[in-house]
Amino acid sequence: MTDDDAGADATPPTVDDAAPPSSRPPRRAPAATRDVTPATCDPGDAPAEAAAASPIRPGLQLGRYALEGAIARGGMGVVHRAHDPVLGRAIAIKLVRPGVGGTRARERMVREAQALARLAHPNVLAIHDVGTTDDGDVFLAMELVEGETLGAWRRSRPRSLREVTAALDAAGRGLAAAHAAGLVHRDVKPDNIIVGRDGRVRVIDFGLARAIDDGAAAAAAPPVVARAELTAPGAGTPAYMAPEQHRGAVADALADQYAFCVTAWEVLHGALPFAPPGADALRADKEAERIAPAPPGARVPARVRKVLRRGLAASPAARYPSLDALLAALARAVAAPRRRAMVAVATAA
Repeated sequence: MTDDDAGADATPPTVDDAAPPSSRPPRRAPAATRDVTPATCDPGDAPAEAAAASPIRPGLQLGRYALEGAIARGGMGVVHRAHDPVLGRAIAIKLVRPGVGGTRARERMVREAQALARLAHPNVLAIHDVGTTDDGDVFLAMELVEGETLGAWRRSRPRSLREVTAALDAAGRGLAAAHAAGLVHRDVKPDNIIVGRDGRVRVIDFGLARAIDDGAAAAAAPPVVARAELTAPGAGTPAYMAPEQHRGAVADALADQYAFCVTAWEVLHGALPFAPPGADALRADKEAERIAPAPPGARVPARVRKVLRRGLAASPAARYPSLDALLAALARAVAAPRRRAMVAVATAA
């Protein structure tokens, strides 16, 4: 089926057959961690690994919070399930991982707290509190969400085009709210978007976020490496980074838009738009806008791909002026078949 054939179909096509399973092994978290996606940690880490990475044991009190055990860890932090006795609810406590980062790690945790404190949006993970341990380490008390990453959610069962784009729209709204609050995320990717069991989509992991007006300070800051094999120093994850980030420029909202479009392309097609072997080839393909052919069976309308291709433009000036503008264009593209069908019915009547 061609792009245009898919676009002419008034019934929302499923996008689950976008990539053969053998060509792209799914990244699924172990069952014990897949259903709890705590604040800003890699959901692929098992609780046993998280516990081994932290000397903190269940029962420890951090302020009023009682830790119940480590449930996940990322490159910089360990996340514990905890109980807030005052409000009677389960929360996530994020602590700097022992032996990692030192002062830089604590500064990153403070940045994350400050970034999230500036946001109050249903599609952004909520922060409840920030404090320090007896050793002077920073901890964050955050919303504990029962759910899974956007990628795992996408693979869990066949989903229609409208269902997937609705989830992307919700994530985009959260990201646009961050931009409106003067923040750039800098590491947008499926692993940093979660879909709760309540159906709500949330953007997480603002540990690399910066204020839009502090570019000079961000450029001068020491590098922060969250996942050595995937994350570039202080910038994000190479597969999702905008070309200007590869060149060392300070990321802005248009770089977030680019990463969002890479994310959208991947969850719709089951494959990344740029996936050559090697970092140099990846950068070259992005600069030349050499998007990989869609996998066999991908039923994504041409009008939807057109929107994403503009967001994947190598030049920031060629992208949409804002994420809100991109989301509006994507909504129009998804709704187009329904509008055409309604016009045809009205004409026939």
